[in-house]
Amino acid sequence: MGDDEQTRAAAIVYLGERRYAPAVPRLTELVRQSDPGTRYLAAKALGQIGDEAEAAVPTLLEALRDNDMFLRAGITGALIKIGPPSVPGLTTALFDSNSAVKRAACKALGKIGSERAVPALKFSLRDGNDGVRRFAREALERIDSPAAREALKGV
Repeated sequence: MGDDEQTRAAAIVYLGERRYAPAVPRLTELVRQSDPGTRYLAAKALGQIGDEAEAAVPTLLEALRDNDMFLRAGITGALIKIGPPSVPGLTTALFDSNSAVKRAACKALGKIGSERAVPALKFSLRDGNDGVRRFAREALERIDSPAAREALKGV
């Protein structure tokens, strides 16, 4: 890694550690257009900024479709840390054609713990992919609300 790349990486880490919300647009652009390592660091920084990074959610959801599993893990972590503002997009992601996207969405929704996701997670219990069904079940178990427990009956 050259000096420029190291400097950029250090700046991204710094912005995340400081939860510097004015950097959200630039960090979002880095998630959209950079190399995988930079995209990962930018996603992590957005997660550290938390719910103030809500504007980045659509770009993070788009990046969730990337084939790089490490990047997907970083994106999932960022969406979890952004929290409730991520729930509508993650719920929509449960209907994606890509099973990896659906599994990541289930994981994130379970960790966020929003009851708003229960109907879509219930639907995911019937997904054609074993992993999606398992992650949906685990998400509903984590949410552990009356509606989530009801959705798990007979599974």
